[in-house]
Amino acid sequence: MTNTRIVQIGLVALAILTGLFLEHVLLAGFGTWSVTQPLTRPLWNDWTWSSFIGLGIAGAGAIYVWVTPKTRDVALDIVAELRKVSWPSLPETRAATVAVIVASIIAAALLGLFDVLWQFLTDKIQNPSL
Repeated sequence: MTNTRIVQIGLVALAILTGLFLEHVLLAGFGTWSVTQPLTRPLWNDWTWSSFIGLGIAGAGAIYVWVTPKTRDVALDIVAELRKVSWPSLPETRAATVAVIVASIIAAALLGLFDVLWQFLTDKIQNPSL
């Protein structure tokens, strides 16, 4: 797959996700005022005017990003650089994941120990008769 195709697929995916987010934002905004509430009623199944407006704005933004030479070139450069990255193998990823989990458990145990010790000391300071 070429770098151009990867950028195009990424822009389409980003536009769809942005459009779905904008749909919810527009539903909340349009539902606030009585004049714009008809825009929140379903048109077809669960699709409302807010759905089409949100996806339209996101699609227009993706097209704008693609036709602007500077942003397109930056996106193509990013894909080209990511192709040069040597990604870790599955065993390396598993080993790193296990190391992170073990370190997290040790840190949690130490913090828990310090918390119990600090609670004991503050209880003794506040009420020495315990």
